[in-house]
Amino acid sequence: MNRGLSACLALPMALLSSCAPAKQELQVAALDLVIYSSHPSDMATTIVDEFRERTGLRVGVVSDGTGALLSRLRQGEGSGADVLWGGGAESLVANIDLFDAYRSPERDVIPPGLRDDEGYWTGFTVLPMVIIANRRLVPDGAIPRRWSDLARFSIAGSVAYADPASSGSAYTILRTMLVAGGAAVAGGAAVGRQSGDEAAWGLIEDFVVAIGGVPLEESSLVYRGVSSGEYLAGATFENAGADAQRLGSDVVIVYPADGTSAVPDGVAILKGAPHPGNARRFVDFALGPDVARVVTARFKRRSARSDAPVPEGLQPLEHIKLLAYDFDAAVSEREQTIARFRPSVMIEVSPKQLAQSGSGPEDVFSIFAPLGYRIFKTYEHEGYRLHPVDGFDTAADYLFVPGEKAALVSVD
Repeated sequence: MNRGLSACLALPMALLSSCAPAKQELQVAALDLVIYSSHPSDMATTIVDEFRERTGLRVGVVSDGTGALLSRLRQGEGSGADVLWGGGAESLVANIDLFDAYRSPERDVIPPGLRDDEGYWTGFTVLPMVIIANRRLVPDGAIPRRWSDLARFSIAGSVAYADPASSGSAYTILRTMLVAGGAAVAGGAAVGRQSGDEAAWGLIEDFVVAIGGVPLEESSLVYRGVSSGEYLAGATFENAGADAQRLGSDVVIVYPADGTSAVPDGVAILKGAPHPGNARRFVDFALGPDVARVVTARFKRRSARSDAPVPEGLQPLEHIKLLAYDFDAAVSEREQTIARFRPSVMIEVSPKQLAQSGSGPEDVFSIFAPLGYRIFKTYEHEGYRLHPVDGFDTAADYLFVPGEKAALVSVD
């Protein structure tokens, strides 16, 4: 078996119980505006409710992860949608053909680096990527202070992290860790003959072990899991940790000493929006000073506006070590980055061993199936040849392979 794969034998119950949100269906014909949002529900609800109050418009919101929303739009499921609100800049750049250009009058107070030059998207807030830890469970001396500390966390399955294939912030974190790992190598870290890129991927392999082999299905499960004590630490975006603190959690926010990124999320009008005028009204409202005050004071998010203050309790950006984050590379290398991150996992599936942790074979298979993994069983009496299977058969070694890599598996 590959390094760390035995850690998957006793899978965390948080992974076993997680499930994807059901798709929301709206009666689009009865609405004046439809917003696709990947923002936390409490913030989105507060802002949209105020917009409804001020305009009298009937507004519907579809909430999901950025990747899932973009996938729906790509598949033509969002024909009634007007606005995409949320998602990191690299996700927006990669899907810029889905948007119509709009230069909001509010864009003049948003720095050029936080908006598209032609107006296809505009930055809403700025999201430094951080480490969070549960202070009740992790002593101060053991709190991870660097991405490399998190990747080498001592207890497999104790770190929470969302799936970078469906979460924009998780993808940004993955790219940030690669940049940090490469920078550490350039700075003289002892890595033998490995190139910077390969040494950085070595840290990611350790990180995969730390998260128990399988990421969580949505980013909100990260800060919730760390807050509740299901996980000791996690990798997320700054305001998720700030939200947890605001709600009384003992979560501590750490700005990694090996550097991090501060990428804007944005708002964009969708091409062919049924209600373009109302979409522009919402974009102007979301980017305006009133919303900036609310997201800063109440939700501790950094507004993209240059005239907005730093949220109370958060460090000014100039006090945070920021890495040179390459948007173009993050976009052009997205597919290969995610493909390399999604590991093929060999697990010895033994009902007897799983029963000792209160789970069974069906729990193992239910984790991988929703993530698009194909399953292969090894047959010892055939020299450990691989055969595709649909589920658990008998106790054996099973190879779980991402669907996009399944064609590379040699089977008989």
